[in-house]
Amino acid sequence: MATLKDIAKKTKVSQSTVSRVLNRDSSLSVSDETRERIFKAASELGYKTVGQRYGDDAFSNKRIGIAQMFELKELLEDIYYLIMKNILEEECFSKQINTVTLFRNGDRKFIKNDDEKLDGIIAIGRFTPEEIEGFKEYTNNIVFIDSSPDEQKYYSIVPNYHLAVRLAINEFIEKGHKDIAFMGSCYTFGDTKAITLDPRFYYYRNSMSDKKLFNKNFVIDCEMNSKSGYDKMKEFIKNSENMPSAIFIASDSIAPGALKALQEENISVPDDISIITFNNTSLSEFANPPLTSIEVYMRENAKAGLLSLDQIWNGENHCKKIVISCELIDRHSVKQL
Repeated sequence: MATLKDIAKKTKVSQSTVSRVLNRDSSLSVSDETRERIFKAASELGYKTVGQRYGDDAFSNKRIGIAQMFELKELLEDIYYLIMKNILEEECFSKQINTVTLFRNGDRKFIKNDDEKLDGIIAIGRFTPEEIEGFKEYTNNIVFIDSSPDEQKYYSIVPNYHLAVRLAINEFIEKGHKDIAFMGSCYTFGDTKAITLDPRFYYYRNSMSDKKLFNKNFVIDCEMNSKSGYDKMKEFIKNSENMPSAIFIASDSIAPGALKALQEENISVPDDISIITFNNTSLSEFANPPLTSIEVYMRENAKAGLLSLDQIWNGENHCKKIVISCELIDRHSVKQL
């Protein structure tokens, strides 16, 4: 049987780090890349923690594929999906579920590197109808996280965007802010990867319009990455006659670039401008200053995905769409006016 020493040797990290990662020690600070490497090695070597050896084996020996909307370069720009995959793999490991990464070949078709069957697929993100049909070559047991392409055919897990935006807007207004900007992509991939109005922008615009506060000049349309956040924030500051007092940033991935642009223009957060981000990853937690953010509970998404697969395996064929609640995590980046 594989040991911690075997995993440490394969991953080139210490045995203590391997042990703490596999036992999900929340106090351990380790990169997502290292965490993923450890779980992958443990799975490949067939390692089981003490809890797994004596725990519930309802999921044991199942084998699922994990498909990602983004390629590696895009994942590094928007770490939300990378973190979601890592968390899903952790949950699978804890339940003794074997995972296989599905990746696109030169024809953009999802493939895997072996001929063994899959008991299910969890697809993270948005996928075209053709990609979804391609999944069925491996299994009909498909669950989607962060999209809902067909509520009559597939189980899906999605964040509560409406609640998320409402929490952010209400926090700003309760602190006296009325000039509230939106920063993010106004149009993003929809549930079947067709370009559509982004739900965060949709609910922002509707909420602000209902309150007679919407200002089209306070919409900073940018890609969901740090570089675009930096470029568009610099452009916005240069061209704006009046700056907003607050900004809702639609993804943590934008925040580092936006903050850098603000700092270069000597605009202080929260003294000069208040910020709330969406996703609550380490990018908001360890920003300078730390940013108030909307927590979307990625681990609950992963658990719901596995619960959905379990229901499918047990013959529950009536599809369900699970909407995961969210919460505002206050890090004092919103100033009281």
